[in-house]
Amino acid sequence: MLDFCSGVATLLCLDDRTYALAARVEWLRAHGYAVLVAGSIESALDAFLTSPIDVVLLDCHMAGAALVATLLKRIRPGLPVVMLASYCRVPCHLVDVVTACLGKGETPAALLHTLRTVLKRGDPGQVAA
Repeated sequence: MLDFCSGVATLLCLDDRTYALAARVEWLRAHGYAVLVAGSIESALDAFLTSPIDVVLLDCHMAGAALVATLLKRIRPGLPVVMLASYCRVPCHLVDVVTACLGKGETPAALLHTLRTVLKRGDPGQVAA
């Protein structure tokens, strides 16, 4: 969970394309986040069940993305889930699961702003769709 003493939040990044993930992970770590990486449903669930996760960053085009997001929200309903998509439109079946949506072309500053917003709020509802 978010360590309010140190200000470090732990993010779980789910993406099956490692080339897309590597730069994002390094950038997030450089900005003070602890980042765990998962490339499959199984590894995401394992990381979630064994580590304190504050926010999930999810590539909506990853195989099984909807299933893993739904499972994580069932385990912890208040978990913020930020979806990264080629275009920012939350699919109907994920509206109740996704806290915020960002286009993959958004600036790193937009991602940082979204993370700060969902961490301050928790998950009181959808931030943006």
